[in-house]
Amino acid sequence: MLNPVFVVAVLTACMTTASLAQTCNTAERSVLLILDASGSMNAKLPNGETRIAVAQRAIKGVASFIPANAGLSLRIYGAQSAASQKNCRDTHLAVPFGPASASAAAIATSVDAAKAQGYTPIAYSLDQAVTDFPADAKERVIVLVSDGKETCQGDPVVAAKVLAGNRITVHTVGFVVDTAARGQLQAIARATGGSYFDAPVGPELPDTLKQALNACKQRVATLPPNPRPGKLRTTSAVYPLPVFESESGKPVGKLDRTVMEVNLPAGTYEVQFGKGRWKGIEVRPAETTTIAPGELRIENRVGVVHIHDTETGEDFGQIDAANAAVTLMPGLYDLRFGKAEWRFVKVDGGTRLILKAALVRLDRGLKWQRARVTTKDGVEVFRFDAVSHQAALPPGEYTIEVDDRKIPFNASEGEVLDVKP
Repeated sequence: MLNPVFVVAVLTACMTTASLAQTCNTAERSVLLILDASGSMNAKLPNGETRIAVAQRAIKGVASFIPANAGLSLRIYGAQSAASQKNCRDTHLAVPFGPASASAAAIATSVDAAKAQGYTPIAYSLDQAVTDFPADAKERVIVLVSDGKETCQGDPVVAAKVLAGNRITVHTVGFVVDTAARGQLQAIARATGGSYFDAPVGPELPDTLKQALNACKQRVATLPPNPRPGKLRTTSAVYPLPVFESESGKPVGKLDRTVMEVNLPAGTYEVQFGKGRWKGIEVRPAETTTIAPGELRIENRVGVVHIHDTETGEDFGQIDAANAAVTLMPGLYDLRFGKAEWRFVKVDGGTRLILKAALVRLDRGLKWQRARVTTKDGVEVFRFDAVSHQAALPPGEYTIEVDDRKIPFNASEGEVLDVKP
């Protein structure tokens, strides 16, 4: 008989049927909202709004979704320190508990003032949340809204298990998340008897948040005595991927091109991907958990393109003459074409993302003394010389300066501008 397969990269994003069928008393709840204000929340949605703008609007409407006398408070992470400070303790209780009707104004003021800029310390924020609740709180609930995965020390799923021991339920909302972040948020919720809710596009966040606020506690799954081991496998390992047990931090194995699957005791694990870690990976008894990296390929490339994590700035490799594509952990990345940046590129698990750079080409018959590319603000991003007659650029608004001639270029993906005599 084949073992069931649990695939992290394609987990269903919907909330559980049980949470739809049940009703529960929300009036006696104390609800702590935790808002992600990390740097990745500056990414734009298809409608042109930033993620943080939509989240701010959604959070300000929360008080109308729950009974007026229910307890309500707000914690924010990532809003106090720039990412360059690498502050993994950037979390604060912005609004302490009070009746929802009385807390609404303070919450609105706090979220409006929040500046998305820092890291994503989910585990540390959950650790701190234990003491946020009043001692006499009857039902303790956290609703965590995040657009990404943990970027600091600690594993948020391990932190969630501590919350479960303190009778705290965590419902999680994935806001335009990649597959790694979705799996992590689902595991956080499961560990506490909470539910996961998905807002995959963005504008639907207020309705998704309302569902999370009214969700009921589920049964917390526990391991059976002497559980059978499970398996952890990957669909791609172009370089060694060390595996660690989350609670102890001890190395327990390695995935690579020759060993794509390892046997592990049931539990929570982390996998090292270059300078980042894929955390909150659950291995269940007698099941196979598959983690699927993504692939990024860039066409119309000239020279070297450096790949950096959007939030942490960590270097995750490059695309050059020897490497036409790169395998990456799901996430948001910034692509650096010299001095020009293609920001907030989402690489998802199990997918191949092909991007086409815009090109500016100077005709060989063109005579010039000085030629360069600037942004619309006049910042130089590329200078042509006797060897370099082509410039690869991210989409954006540029000006091509050839001596005294200025050519505006509103570059879309894959567009080519030939400058001729």
